[in-house]
Amino acid sequence: MVRRVADEGVLEVRQTVDPDGYARLSLLGEFDQANSDGFLERLGELKRSGESVRVDLSELEFIDSSGVRAVLRSVRDAEGDGWRLEVDPRLSWQVKQVFDVLGLDTLLWPQGPERA
Repeated sequence: MVRRVADEGVLEVRQTVDPDGYARLSLLGEFDQANSDGFLERLGELKRSGESVRVDLSELEFIDSSGVRAVLRSVRDAEGDGWRLEVDPRLSWQVKQVFDVLGLDTLLWPQGPERA
C-alpha cells in the first residue's frame, strides 16, 4: 500500500507487513513540517486499530526538527500507553547524521540499536 501524506508528494509512506506481524511504515523523500501532521494522523489510525508499528527511516532523504519531533513524540506516547511502536535502527545516512548530532540513539534504542 502506498499512501502519500503530503499533497506535494514530498513524503511517501509505504505500508507493508513484516514477518513478525508489525506494520512497517517506510518513509521516502522529505519528512518536514509540511507533512509531519499527516504522518502522526496515520500513526493514530494504526494505533486505534491495534496495529504494532515499525517506522523505517532508511530511505529518507531529509528530516527536519518537525520530523524528528514527530518520531520522538510517537515513541514517547507509545511507551506511555503500552502501544507497540518502534523505529528500525537502519537509517539513511542523512537521518543518521541528524540523530547522531542530537544523541537520539539512547532514547530510541535503550538496549542498543542491534536489539531494537
